[in-house]
Amino acid sequence: MRVVLPAPALLPLFCGGSGAGKLGQLPVVADVSKEEDVDGYVQKAVDEYGRIDLFHNNAGIEGRMAPMTELSVADFDRVWAVNGRGVFLGLRVVLKVMKPQRSGAIVNTASMAAIKGAATFSPYIASKHAVLGLTKSAALEGGPFGIRVNCVAPGHIDTRMARDLTAQINPDDPEGVYQSVSANVPLYGRYGTATEVANLVVFLLSDEAEYISGSLHLIGGLSTPGSAHTPA
Repeated sequence: MRVVLPAPALLPLFCGGSGAGKLGQLPVVADVSKEEDVDGYVQKAVDEYGRIDLFHNNAGIEGRMAPMTELSVADFDRVWAVNGRGVFLGLRVVLKVMKPQRSGAIVNTASMAAIKGAATFSPYIASKHAVLGLTKSAALEGGPFGIRVNCVAPGHIDTRMARDLTAQINPDDPEGVYQSVSANVPLYGRYGTATEVANLVVFLLSDEAEYISGSLHLIGGLSTPGSAHTPA
């Protein structure tokens, strides 16, 4: 397997340890909100490996939690630039590579936020709704060329982002927020792990999912809109 990582810090997640020598990896530094950076990392992949077969469009940020009336346009634009524009830019250039190949699989990272609203979290909610829409549109554009496009929708996953959100919700007791959220997850009463999300992504990118496209896949231990025990 040969991997291009626009965030070199993620190498240990894919390769274990330092990541050196485990895969044919090509770490690059890129700001996914900038057209030239996205075009650049895709071109480096093509120059190095000749083609792109699989693409996990994963970059995202949470932004500042506050009512709309207290958010600045800059607050909104910062989240949108990464979560919305960044996903579009990645899809646009990777589809250009995959269409002549007449094959490929793409997974975008959306969120449980793609199918719900949330007070004080409007930029993130809007951006993840956009990821779902972009996924469905890209799947329709790519289908005739043998390209599949899906998205995953993680719920409460124990990551840096989740921990930062608990601190925003209650700076005085983030651990209390974490424990409260965990207790309200119907399946197992815990946050999910990045590995559990990665396993779903790998499945959707694999040939085992060859008839799946244009769909959103929830992974949140039943802590989704409509669940009886979903926290407010």
